[in-house]
Amino acid sequence: MEPIYLEDAKKIFLEPPQDAYYEGVGDNEFTIFLRMLGYIIPHGLTTEELLACLNILINDIRNKNCSFKNSKELQKCFNSYLQYDHLDMWLTYIPSFIEAVTPTDFANEFNELFRESFFHLERNVDDENNYGCIEVGSDIVDISNKDKAEVLAALYNHSKPIGMGIVHYDPTPMTVDIARKIINKMGYSFGYLKGRTMKVNLQDNIVSVRRYNLDNNRPGLAQMAISKCRNIEPGVNPTTLKKELKKPQKK
Repeated sequence: MEPIYLEDAKKIFLEPPQDAYYEGVGDNEFTIFLRMLGYIIPHGLTTEELLACLNILINDIRNKNCSFKNSKELQKCFNSYLQYDHLDMWLTYIPSFIEAVTPTDFANEFNELFRESFFHLERNVDDENNYGCIEVGSDIVDISNKDKAEVLAALYNHSKPIGMGIVHYDPTPMTVDIARKIINKMGYSFGYLKGRTMKVNLQDNIVSVRRYNLDNNRPGLAQMAISKCRNIEPGVNPTTLKKELKKPQKK
């Protein structure tokens, strides 16, 4: 597969358009971070090269030592940035920014790499375990043939933290049994869960996943996650079904 290349990358980070900022991201701290990244990257680069430059900058900030000595402006920005202490939080907004300022194919590929590298989430791939997802409208799905606990676990495992959610983020995957306990304790409506953005209400069988997909920067992500959930007969209690399946079959 040919590497995806981005032209004029340096300008995008040095002079980011204001409308590219996610709500609350147009902060001086994030602007300085983008500018530093703009100083160290070449004029054009691939997704892998951008990720490598990002890793170098992050390590420099955490070690409080700028390894790039080719720019007084970079050094000035670097020294200014050290007064802040929200690096992990701002990193969660990088996918939103990349999606806003780069072509779709570049943004999708970079954000997959970013999810793997920073959030330790598995790459979203199609496999044989596809049971389908009933979409009844734009970003509206029917989960009447799914176990809601399994749906919650799938959505959780494919989601990522954003903003201060990084403080509570736990990369450990959620099991269906844990999801069922969470539903029994908290109900069916979730804004954030252990730092991950959810924005879904599973109370009814018709569920809007627009905000989930939007905040995770992946159109169709919820539909893909739900398609990995097994189908059940409408009205069947998944807990009862699980117990019945464990009974030995009569000869």
